[in-house]
Amino acid sequence: MLRYSHIDLFSPISIDPPFHLFERREHIIQPTRLDRSTSSPIQTNKFYENLMLDNGQDPIWPLPYGLRWERGQNRTFLGFSISHVDDDKKVFGPDPNKNPVEFYYSLYTPTIVFSAKELESNHELILSNISEFSSIIKLFPYGHSNSYISFPISRGMSFITAEYKDLTPLFYSESGFKKIELLQTIANGYTKWKFFLKDDSVWLFYANGNLTLETKSLYKLEATSGQYSGIIQITKVPAGNREAEVVFDNNVGTYPIGAELQASADGTYTFNWKVGGDKSNPLLIYSLPHHRESFVKTLSQTSIELSTPTKGKAIAYLGNTWSFIEPNLPTDIEFLPANFQSRLSNDKKKQILEQAKKDLDLDFNKEILTDSIYFSGKRLSKFALLCLILNKGLDEQNLGAICINKLKKIMDIYTQNQQQAKLVYDTTWKGIVCISGFTKGANADFGNTWYNDHHFHYGYLIYAAAILRHLDKEWGKQNEVWVDNLIRDVANPSAKDSYFPVFRSFDWFNGHSWAKGLFTSVDGKDEESTSEDVNFYYATKLWSIASNRPNFTKLMDLILAILSRSLRNYFLIEDNNKNHPENFIKNKVTGILFENKINYTTYFSSRIESIHGIQMLPITPITPYTRNRNFVEQEWNQRLGPILNSVNSTWKSILYMNYATINSEAAYQFFLNNHDTPLDDGLSRTWALFWSSIADCNDIFGLISFS
Repeated sequence: MLRYSHIDLFSPISIDPPFHLFERREHIIQPTRLDRSTSSPIQTNKFYENLMLDNGQDPIWPLPYGLRWERGQNRTFLGFSISHVDDDKKVFGPDPNKNPVEFYYSLYTPTIVFSAKELESNHELILSNISEFSSIIKLFPYGHSNSYISFPISRGMSFITAEYKDLTPLFYSESGFKKIELLQTIANGYTKWKFFLKDDSVWLFYANGNLTLETKSLYKLEATSGQYSGIIQITKVPAGNREAEVVFDNNVGTYPIGAELQASADGTYTFNWKVGGDKSNPLLIYSLPHHRESFVKTLSQTSIELSTPTKGKAIAYLGNTWSFIEPNLPTDIEFLPANFQSRLSNDKKKQILEQAKKDLDLDFNKEILTDSIYFSGKRLSKFALLCLILNKGLDEQNLGAICINKLKKIMDIYTQNQQQAKLVYDTTWKGIVCISGFTKGANADFGNTWYNDHHFHYGYLIYAAAILRHLDKEWGKQNEVWVDNLIRDVANPSAKDSYFPVFRSFDWFNGHSWAKGLFTSVDGKDEESTSEDVNFYYATKLWSIASNRPNFTKLMDLILAILSRSLRNYFLIEDNNKNHPENFIKNKVTGILFENKINYTTYFSSRIESIHGIQMLPITPITPYTRNRNFVEQEWNQRLGPILNSVNSTWKSILYMNYATINSEAAYQFFLNNHDTPLDDGLSRTWALFWSSIADCNDIFGLISFS
């Protein structure tokens, strides 16, 4: 449930049925192993997705642990496993001696497996209570739903908790049990064991019922006390931390079962963790680095620290309420910088106007109308920016009116759903998808029909629509439902809207979106184009401004602030970054960030200009807010400047647009004098010249700093 403080940032955009011109279609992919006792929309881009797709046997990554359903011909054990890999055991490659390495990841190892004697290879799994922060996973013998192991899974959980009901516990370890020690019964009635594994890791085991364990082999422990009903909790002891065991003992029996999110217009937001088990103890939950930067209330930090696969160190805190403050909201960043006029000389205005006339003469239909929502959206936003510059940047109202009319004719094709790649409303997962995947296969238009990249694709469409509404209020009102539907698909803020899941893409715990939809992946969800992630929330903010929705504008400001912070921690890597291994930092960007792997590449190219450029486009007034000057300078000096002369593709134009934020004159001269260099299909030379005239200007954008 989403709640609010002071004003309702989470009020629904609409609760009406989806746009009537979106045909209703049932999806090819059906969710499996999902409790369908509720008709709530099903999430498509959350951390537990692997369990309801295909055979359900790829891991999930709630952090800092990985978890996996162990079932099938290729699995040694049966049940549900835990994996955690310390930093010194991560895999680097392809040449681990190279600096920087191209990738690193944690090799999933079923270190400890929860099982039961009654579980056979045909045992079943049901996923229920799925939400932003949590889910419940239940294993039960085939045909025996009254006997089960139930796992409340939550982001940041410090204990992996299992509730056994009338089953005989078994525990396996691929690493092997070197020794187990029965220690004592602690104050709240839990019996405690310590497991010493062959990989030298140490784990604590707690049970609140009548349970005795015996080692049956190096890899197997069995309960000899018969069937068991009660709670079992397991947690890893950080290497060398003598204090951790006392903290775990004091807080055993308590575990998170989700969280309620609150937010305020002043940049504060809160996770109110919901407590399962013993509610007399505070929750012990692992935090990520970007959380710790913005905690506003004094929480009780512990010394317990574990590595995460791709997000640095997780540190455990005690407390049921986490409150944060984002002090640098991008409230002043709107359609154009407020005082851009002071940066434009008369000579440059004339040059930009001459280029704008040429761009205005282009065949908009030929440029825009493609069979791809993604590429069409990029080009729509390109020409929308042209209209914005003519009307508001250069104050050329006559030419601006011509541009608006040309653009509206094409936008109307999309708002009437008459484009080649029509949009439909999927009644299975409840979302707006491109029809192409149903006819051309799952990978059509980058997997849009399978819920890949919706924030990338629809961000461009919303950006174009926001500019048009800014310039033509009547057009915006007439097409409000169409745009609102695209926003609801990606960022529906309220469970009161029963037609779309809440926040499909944005992950409030990780602080950024996930692009991967209904595709399984051994390394979990992933995100590649951070700048297109930013573009969606920036475009939605602009639409909210043009629509006079101040509360939703404030919500977008908050998300952009959180996103900027998480990008700085995990994706855009400055020299002093503490969250990535030293032998990766010189890459400067992550490339593709998975939940369990970072790979310095893209899905479409391994060239350096592509890996960095996909983290830049589109360049808009929000760009300097998320790509600060220090980072841009380091990236340029260390990675991009040295390769610039070898780049002859459209990516060169994107690199120079980014370079304009630190050297506007050099970028301006490049775009003015190099007409033979091709531009990115989402970039007009008019916007390139205009942006390069004003971008290197701290008095316009402000110096972004983080507390």
